[in-house]
Amino acid sequence: MLKKGPHPYMPPTSAEQPARKAGDGCIKAVLFDFDGTLTTPGALDFPAIRSDLCCPPNTPILEYIQSMKDTRAQHAAMQRLTELEIQAARQSMPNKEALETVAWIKRRRLPLGIITRNSRASVLCALENFYPLSPQDFNLIITREDPPAPKPSGEGILWAACSLHVLPQEILMVGDYLFDCQAGQAAGAVSVLLDPGNDPRLAAAECDHRIGRLAQIKELLKSSIRV
Repeated sequence: MLKKGPHPYMPPTSAEQPARKAGDGCIKAVLFDFDGTLTTPGALDFPAIRSDLCCPPNTPILEYIQSMKDTRAQHAAMQRLTELEIQAARQSMPNKEALETVAWIKRRRLPLGIITRNSRASVLCALENFYPLSPQDFNLIITREDPPAPKPSGEGILWAACSLHVLPQEILMVGDYLFDCQAGQAAGAVSVLLDPGNDPRLAAAECDHRIGRLAQIKELLKSSIRV
């Protein structure tokens, strides 16, 4: 069932966050980044979006908009970002092995979620191209409109853990960018970096596992699922 409304969220203190080592325990839920992870990379043209919004190169777009002093300009920039995301979402297609991997996880009755810095509208629009997958196949979809701070903060993963009734270290966090790894590490989740091309920009990314294909998630889960 798709959860859209606000959820009581109280981030645990560092003392409350359970320590873990990669591979300890079992995985009871999987969170996916969306753009570039479940979708084929490239639909979102980040240089073009930065140019459109007058965002400096190599500056995270959300943080740039949030730093604007003028409230009207900030609101207009966020609206424009959503428009550009939806335009890209219409062209988005499932990443290689995404549909099969999600279906395999669902057959094992593991809760599934999406956690993204994108807007909810753009995610729902893109999922229209994912038949037979639909938003209802995910237990929750966390976007920038939800209460937790966006990645690289770990708040969204902690929020997901609360929503799915699992511990943070029982979550497998899968993404294709540094922010996904940082969020996973911050929350104490098991982080998986999808890096099919051995991107040199990701060489220093700290993660528990690095994979080249989404289907490799099956092997990671086979040794850690207990149902």
